[in-house]
Amino acid sequence: MRMRWVVVMAALAAVGMVVSAGGQPEDEPPPQARIGEAQLALTESPLLTEMVSRGELPPLEDRIPSDPQVISVQGSLGGYGGRLRSLAPDPEGDYPEFGWLNTHGIAQYDEEFNLVPTVFSSWEMSGDYRVFTFFMREGMKWSDGHPFTTRDVQFWYEDIILNEELTPTLPLAYAPGGTLFELEIVDEYRFQMRFAGPYPRFIDFLHSAAVWAPYHHLRQFHTNHNDAVADLAADEGYDNWRDLFEAHAETGVQQTDMDTPVVNTWVLEEVDSAGNRYYVRNPYFFKVDEAGRQLPYIDYFDRILVENNEVLNARVISGDTTHASWFITMANYPLLKSEEVRGGYTAGLYPDARASEFGFVFNYTHQDPVLREIFNDLRWRQAVSHAINREEMNEIQFLGQGIPRQPIMDPGASFYGEGIDQYYVEYDVALANRLLDEMGLEWDSEGQWRLRPDGRPIRVNMEFWAGRGTWAQSGELIKGYWEDIGVDLSLTPRERGLYQSRLLANESDMGVWAIGGSSEAYSRQADPIRYRPPWHWPLNTPLGGVRWWEWYESGGDRGEEPPAEIQRLYSVVDQWLDEPRGTERYLELGREMLQINAENAWLIGTIGLVPRVAVFDNRLRNTPAPGSLLSVEYGMYEPYRAEQWFFGE
Repeated sequence: MRMRWVVVMAALAAVGMVVSAGGQPEDEPPPQARIGEAQLALTESPLLTEMVSRGELPPLEDRIPSDPQVISVQGSLGGYGGRLRSLAPDPEGDYPEFGWLNTHGIAQYDEEFNLVPTVFSSWEMSGDYRVFTFFMREGMKWSDGHPFTTRDVQFWYEDIILNEELTPTLPLAYAPGGTLFELEIVDEYRFQMRFAGPYPRFIDFLHSAAVWAPYHHLRQFHTNHNDAVADLAADEGYDNWRDLFEAHAETGVQQTDMDTPVVNTWVLEEVDSAGNRYYVRNPYFFKVDEAGRQLPYIDYFDRILVENNEVLNARVISGDTTHASWFITMANYPLLKSEEVRGGYTAGLYPDARASEFGFVFNYTHQDPVLREIFNDLRWRQAVSHAINREEMNEIQFLGQGIPRQPIMDPGASFYGEGIDQYYVEYDVALANRLLDEMGLEWDSEGQWRLRPDGRPIRVNMEFWAGRGTWAQSGELIKGYWEDIGVDLSLTPRERGLYQSRLLANESDMGVWAIGGSSEAYSRQADPIRYRPPWHWPLNTPLGGVRWWEWYESGGDRGEEPPAEIQRLYSVVDQWLDEPRGTERYLELGREMLQINAENAWLIGTIGLVPRVAVFDNRLRNTPAPGSLLSVEYGMYEPYRAEQWFFGE
């Protein structure tokens, strides 16, 4: 199989199509770039033109690659200038409101949610799925103007990935079966990644893969390239060279070295005393629009911290942001709509692919053998699911905008079957009680609570991360529903770290989380976390069955051997991950994976496919219109390319 995408411009805009705002002086002909067989007239932001005139930057044609990525704008060609502004209540989090708009991997989702090349110009995959050849953009630069070449890929591989101090555990994406790929540098702009066996799934990781690091800057902080690095670490207050290197290599919202170059859309310019971070356009950014205007259109991007979500929502309403969605809930929507005119924004609803806003998994390897037996009985899971009034939850929590369902992928999946998400969803307390009766779980003498086989009341503790406010409300509703079937549910909010440590230690009765990461695309990248034990990330948030995962991951040397159906599920998922996308076998295995999960209800959901609320400044153009898919499953704003947003009248 041969897969290669090459940017081809069949027809390019004439100079007269260039928007009048900004660009080259009228009395000077614009520089030219050759794209394919055609010449493309280049223009840039006035901010950069002034820097060129002062001798602070080289001319535009010397700053972008010979084959820049050409973006077809999703609306109209834009003018330059302005400032994006995002709000965040968490100083440590790199959330979609900023980070995902700014960073780039090898590939990105386009407006039709297909993976296309971005930082690299193209790639090829060998027929046996073992060798991937990547073609970098010739003449591309880091944000400081230094050439971006295979030397940076080599540095990432040899000095970061192969260094056990920096990478004590091999990244799973690059080491299928525990064997890391081999890197072959072909020339300055071409390299190959060679895997030990067929690895068609690697394509699915290209969206987030950033297989480079700035050699020219970071080598001074690396022990392989600087004999005095220990002294340098001490001078900067670090205990060792590793901490020094990691600090200077950081380019997310914890970045401290503003000299560390990036290939991002905007680069860090200032951090104030409050922790607010201010970014300016990357003068060497590798994308242009179809009229040859270097992107982004917008010059600045501010990331502003606020005290909490309540303050954030108040500032959104007051118009103190250009875009917001990640921290807004459906409950905020009516107020946001009512204040649109005053705030100068438009609030809309955007379909989301999240499978369930709240889901839970019982601890199937519980240390209490009685609870373990109860939880592993399918009738128990059917009963507690039927006892949940999802229609009521939908109205109370999501204004009736979601869909009562189990978290079995979204309907956009290629192997999705109608009704696969509706197992045990019907609200039927009588049926739930009959199922528990069949299990022999008798009522106590007062008819209030059901009893375990050992005569004790059935009490289940729902621990959850206290930082997710809507989870407490979901828990309270479920607690009330389960009283009707005699199950005593207690709610225990915990600090995130403690909650996760208890899950890892197999000490919880059940694990709860918002069930994202279940789409077809995300599942290929994420093992998949929602369709086999422990139904979330096994190394930090295993929702249930953590001992089964230990058995599987260790090849039977540790943990606890799971029942036959779980072993079958592990096998089906492994085969699905190894199969190239789109084959008949791939579709067959995908259907089987979903069917096993649907029938057994190990992961139980509530309300899913709830539209996302998003707010955009009325002056902002080329943003996604209400009704467009806006989902973390596909990089949130990524398909709508913030680099082509601009401010209009």
